Amino acid sequence: MHREHEKELLPYLKEKNIRFVPYYPLDSGLLTGKYKKETTFDETDLRSNNSDFKGERFNAIVAKVEQLRPLAASYDCTITQLVLAWYLTHPLIDIVIPGAKRPEQVAANAQSADIHLSKSDFDRIDQLFK
Repeated sequence: MHREHEKELLPYLKEKNIRFVPYYPLDSGLLTGKYKKETTFDETDLRSNNSDFKGERFNAIVAKVEQLRPLAASYDCTITQLVLAWYLTHPLIDIVIPGAKRPEQVAANAQSADIHLSKSDFDRIDQLFK
């Protein structure tokens, strides 16, 4: 969601042959497909103070993530796995460290390494979130 590093940092990393490790690759669950436009967060939830989880911005992000659902189905994977596969397909990213609360999530996240996105699907996801 936050790709401001791509303009300055990634070209430098590429020049120096350094790989990038994304921080919060699933954006606190926002890129998993588990939220709907109607989802709200209690004021004690940290997300309630994050602009990505409020109002029109939240609705726009949820709508973009929903566009991934048919593509994930075509790869027989979850939206989470598709997003993680996108990161792993990126030429400057060799590793992704997503958070997980349960062992099943760790196992599911690991399966994303077996998903090989086509160039056109990588580009489609890339453009959707630019």
